[in-house]
Amino acid sequence: KSTIMHLLLGFLRPDTGGVRVLGTSDLARVNGRVGYLPERLRYHLRFSAREYLRFLGAFDDLRGADLRRRVDSELAAVGLSEAADRTLATFSRGMLQRVGIAQALLHDPELLLIDEPTGGLDVAGQAEMLKLLGELRQRGCSVLLTTHYLDEIEQVCDRVGVLFAGRMVAEASVDTLLTSSGVLRITLADMPLELAKQLAQSWPHVLVDGRTLSVEQNTPQTQAQLLRTLLDAQVQILSLVPQHSALEDFYSRAIGGEDVRPLPAPDEQQDNSSDPRTQTDAQFAPPGHPDTLSAGYRDAVPELGQPQEEQQQTL
Repeated sequence: KSTIMHLLLGFLRPDTGGVRVLGTSDLARVNGRVGYLPERLRYHLRFSAREYLRFLGAFDDLRGADLRRRVDSELAAVGLSEAADRTLATFSRGMLQRVGIAQALLHDPELLLIDEPTGGLDVAGQAEMLKLLGELRQRGCSVLLTTHYLDEIEQVCDRVGVLFAGRMVAEASVDTLLTSSGVLRITLADMPLELAKQLAQSWPHVLVDGRTLSVEQNTPQTQAQLLRTLLDAQVQILSLVPQHSALEDFYSRAIGGEDVRPLPAPDEQQDNSSDPRTQTDAQFAPPGHPDTLSAGYRDAVPELGQPQEEQQQTL
């Protein structure tokens, strides 16, 4: 995941294929329009949050009153105004992560790349970070984040892509996936013979095992129709328990090699069959932006360990 981030930022060059960000393959032209928060950001712990952001803002050619205004604005946006003059050495892991978000937003980017935003945070810190990421929608900023926590995707993302063995093996709208809520297990007080026959004949995606029903294609429509059937049969429902989320099912099937391609959104449908790159390269279309970010590479590339100052100058 980090390798893809480095490809999109121009820290690495792909072995094969190419990279396009915000409509161009000339990544140097768009560096000022992209913000980045790596999984592990090094901080100058003797600085206060305000001093640290002013120091970084100078690399983005922010000066004087404009720099002070931007720093104060981003500190407020991440909820750190009252702690702005405390040294970073006194900050919790969650507070440092919010400082990282603030530095990535200093130059008001169109696209924000975030690598594992909740890594190392406690439950409270995770909740604060997810709330902050949700608020970025109001800024009109597209966000591409990497995570291995599926519940985070459900809470903050519009689209999800599954990266496996160096390839984007599947991509879908989160809303589309959530309309299919995974497997649902229903336990009944009893199972009349006539009801069992009716379910076997009319419900091919419902497995009957004694008094337990397993609903494999669990959509809101399926739930409503099945519950109506059970109520009409006057059987008592003891429990309805989701076995796993649709996102977990999508992920497991994708890495297992199954064809999980959903129908693309109307504005994303395009014929790329004549382009050989689409047959080999991974693709990701960020929400709210018509262009496609694509990165192709042959083997896993060692992560680039640039010094922090060099990365800041690049951005």
